Amino acid sequence: MRGLNGQREEFERKADELRDRLLHTIEAIDQRRHALLDVRTQVRRHGAEVVTGGIMIAVMGSAVVIALVQEARARAARLRAERVRALVRFWRHPDWVAPRGKPSVPREIGRKILVGAVYFAAMQLIRRGIRLTLTTTGRGAPSRRPPELRA
Repeated sequence: MRGLNGQREEFERKADELRDRLLHTIEAIDQRRHALLDVRTQVRRHGAEVVTGGIMIAVMGSAVVIALVQEARARAARLRAERVRALVRFWRHPDWVAPRGKPSVPREIGRKILVGAVYFAAMQLIRRGIRLTLTTTGRGAPSRRPPELRA
């Protein structure tokens, strides 16, 4: 009986050691978590990277703003030039300035029917090509069976 008590005490001692090690590990993990989530610590550790990232964001943002401003200016200049061309065109050919009327309903229906027919024909050709490709590769592929087993 005494031998079991000695083993029991040793098991309890080992269990206590393991608990202490586990608690120490948990404390270390908790300290690392606090350090990771502490903004001041992170800025202290990675100050140069934070500044570099901020500068990059500022540069990219200013590049976008500059591009938008230049595009707006170019658009305004393009519109002015287009208006001048329209005035010149109006002066030379006043009958060309008026917009053409909408196409007639029968013409639109005919156009849509033609587009549908062309689409249908193209789909049929594609399907036929795929079928032919699949069947020729199936027939042209060499058989792996020995000649005596081929039917």
